Amino acid sequence: MRRMRLAGMAVILTSPVVAQPTPPPASEIEIGGPVLTVTDLDRSLNFYTNILGLHVGTRIPGSPGPGATVTAREGSDAPFLLLRQQAAETGKPAAFQVGTGLSRIMLVVPDVAAAATRLDAKGYAHTPISAHHVFFVNDPDGYRFEIIQRTSRH
Repeated sequence: MRRMRLAGMAVILTSPVVAQPTPPPASEIEIGGPVLTVTDLDRSLNFYTNILGLHVGTRIPGSPGPGATVTAREGSDAPFLLLRQQAAETGKPAAFQVGTGLSRIMLVVPDVAAAATRLDAKGYAHTPISAHHVFFVNDPDGYRFEIIQRTSRH
């Protein structure tokens, strides 16, 4: 029995030590949350608030369609989901396949100008920065990202 314990210890002591990777430094970028295209904003808000228990953060008017953020907890630093009603020039929502309404992913950064400069330096095209400190860029596979400055958070 004693030999088995010693043999086991020898295996442990001679086993290679694998260094654990050092975690990367904390990033200043936050994932703001997905943006979902919905056919009826009021119906969707009813589901997210009255059924799931989320809170309406901000109502957003206008273009391309009205929208709202919903959050799990109240407060400006809470992660959110942005619901945006699909625009319709004819008064009737344009058809889209259910479940494919994810239009973009939001990334929250401390400085959109600095983020745009980094993209420019690497040769990535993006939209101009808006007055609301927001711009859009596509990744190499065509996924759309909305880059928004932290102080402009919805």
